[in-house]
Amino acid sequence: MTAADASPRPQRPRALAVTFRLLKVCMQGEWLRTVLGGALMLVGTGVSLLQPWPMKYIVNIVAADHIPHFVTSAARKAGAVLPIGHGAIAQITLLCGALLLISLISAGITVLSTWVLIGVGLRMVYRLRCRVFDHLQNLSPAFHDATTVGDSLYRVTWDTYSIQSIFNEGLIPGVTAAVTLAGIAVVMIGEQWTLGAVTCVIGALLMVFLRRIEKPTTQLSMRVHENESSVSTRAEQTLAGIRTVQSFGRENHESSRFARQAGESLKNNLRLTLLQTAGQSAVGVLFAVGTVVVVWLTARRVIDGQLSPGDVVLMVGYIAMLFKPLESLAYTATSLQSSAAGAYRVFEILDRHPDPADAPMAQPLKTAARGRIEYRHVGFAYPSRQPVLHDINIKVPAGSSLAIVGPSGAGKSTCVSLLPRFYDPTEGAVYLDGVDIRSITLASLRAQIAIVPQEPVLFDATVGENIAYSSPRAHDADIQSAAAAAGAIDFINRLPDGMHTRIGERGVMLSGGEKQRLSLARAFLRDAPIIILDEPTTGLDARTEAGLLSALQRLMQGRTTIIISHQLHTVEFADQIVVLDHGRMVECGRHNELMEVPGLYRSMYQLRGGAHHTLAEAL
Repeated sequence: MTAADASPRPQRPRALAVTFRLLKVCMQGEWLRTVLGGALMLVGTGVSLLQPWPMKYIVNIVAADHIPHFVTSAARKAGAVLPIGHGAIAQITLLCGALLLISLISAGITVLSTWVLIGVGLRMVYRLRCRVFDHLQNLSPAFHDATTVGDSLYRVTWDTYSIQSIFNEGLIPGVTAAVTLAGIAVVMIGEQWTLGAVTCVIGALLMVFLRRIEKPTTQLSMRVHENESSVSTRAEQTLAGIRTVQSFGRENHESSRFARQAGESLKNNLRLTLLQTAGQSAVGVLFAVGTVVVVWLTARRVIDGQLSPGDVVLMVGYIAMLFKPLESLAYTATSLQSSAAGAYRVFEILDRHPDPADAPMAQPLKTAARGRIEYRHVGFAYPSRQPVLHDINIKVPAGSSLAIVGPSGAGKSTCVSLLPRFYDPTEGAVYLDGVDIRSITLASLRAQIAIVPQEPVLFDATVGENIAYSSPRAHDADIQSAAAAAGAIDFINRLPDGMHTRIGERGVMLSGGEKQRLSLARAFLRDAPIIILDEPTTGLDARTEAGLLSALQRLMQGRTTIIISHQLHTVEFADQIVVLDHGRMVECGRHNELMEVPGLYRSMYQLRGGAHHTLAEAL
C-alpha cells in the first residue's frame, strides 16, 4: 500500500503476536461458543485415542495370548442376548463392534464441534469485515487519495479472511493436535517409557524445524497478498475505464500489464507452495524415522517376551495416529504464517487513526447553522509536500454567495475541502458562525453542508434511492419535490419505471446533465444551510447548462453558497469572487469591480470569452 506520507514502514511483529492480537479484536461475543466447540473437540480427541485398543485385544485373541478378564466377561454377557457366537468369536465380534462404535462417536462429535467452531470463525470474519469497512469510511481523503480502490477492496474482501484461517485452520487444529500428541505420549509412556520418549523427541525436533521456516514463509506470504492486491487493483482500474481502453485500442497493452502482475503473483505463489510442501515433506521424513524406531523397539521386545503381539499393533496404531497431529502442527504453522500476512494488512488499516477526527471537547450543533463562514490566516500543506495554501482570509456572510476561481492547481478545491473538514488547516482556522469548526463534531458539521460535486457520484440503485442518499428517511413526496426543484422530474417520468428505474453503476444509463440534476436533487432534499458547488456545469452543452443554472439559482436562495468554477461566466452573479493563484489570494471583489482593474480575473475572463450565457440570461 502506498502510504500517505514517506515515513518508513514499521518492523512487523512476529506471526504469533499479530495472531493473538487479531483474536483479541474478534473474539468478543464468541467465547461461549468457542468453549463449547473446544470441549466437544477435546471429548472427540479422547474418544479417538481409544481406537487402537480393540485392535490390540483382537490380535492377542488371534495369537492366543492373554485376554483381559473384562473382555471375556463382556463377551459372555453380550452373547447371552445377541447372536455373536461364543468364545473367541464372541470376543472378536464384540471388539469389532466397539471399534465401529468408537469411530461413529468420534465422527459425530467431530461434525458437531466443526459446525460450532466454523460458525465462530465465519462470524469473526463478518465482524472484522464490518470493522475494517467502517474504519476505511472514516479515514481521510488523503489516505484514499494515496491508496488504490483495488487495494482497499482486497483488504476488506480477502485479507479479513485471515481471522478464519487463523482460528479454524491454525488455532483449533493446533490445539487438537497438541492434545492428541499429549494423549499419545501419555499412553505410550505408560506402556513403555522409551517409546514415549521417542514421541517427545519427534515433537521437539518438529518445533525447532517450524521455528526455522517461520520467517521465510511469512515474508513470502506477505508478498503473495501484496501481489494479489495489485492484480485486483489492475483489474478494477482497467474495467472501470473500459470505454477509454477500448476507444484507444489499448486492450493488448492492458492485457500485458495485467499478465505481468498476475505472473509476479504466480511466481511468488509457486515459491510459497514449494516452501510449504518442502516443510510438510520434512515432517513426513521425521515421522518415518520415528515410526521405524518405534516399530523396531516394539518388535524386539515382543521377541524378548516383554510385550504381547497386540502391543505391536497398539504402538504402531499410535505411531500412525501420531502422523496426523504432526502434519496438523506443520500445516498449522504455515497457515498461521500465511494468515498473519493478511492480518498485518488488516492492522495497517485499523491502526490508522481517522484524520481529521472529533476533538476531545467537540460538541454537536444544537440548531441549524446560520451559515456565516470565515477563513482566518489559513494555510495548508499535504504530507511531505510544499504548502498549497498561504494566509487565506475570507469572510462569507450568512446567505451570501462566494465564488472561488483561478488557474488549475491554484488550490481552489483544497480551500473548499477545509470547510467540511476533509482536511484540517496546517495554519490558521476556519470558523462557522464564529465557532472554530474543529470544536464541532464532524457529523454535526457535515449535516450543515450539501455538496454538488464536479463528477456526480451515483450508485447502482433506483433514481429515488440515489436522490434520497442525502436524506434516507425522506418521504416519497419530499423526493418528488426535490426532483422537481432540480428540474429532473421530466426526464425521470420518461424513464421505464420512473423513480424506481435502476440507473446502473455510476449512473451509466443517464446523460451528463441528467446525472448532475440528480446530484442537485440530493442537495435540495438535504436542505442544508450551506451549499458547495464544485464545477457544477463542467462538460455540459449550452442549453443543458442554462437549465442547470436556473435550478442552481433556486437551490442557492437563502443559503450560503460556495462555488468553484473555471467557467467565469457562471459566477458573475456571486456576491464575492476570490481569485487564487499558487495558493494565495490575489484578488477579491464582485465581478464588475474585478473587471475594472487589470488583473488575473479580467485576463482569465477575456481569455476564456465572456460571451456565454450569464446566470441572469439563463433565468
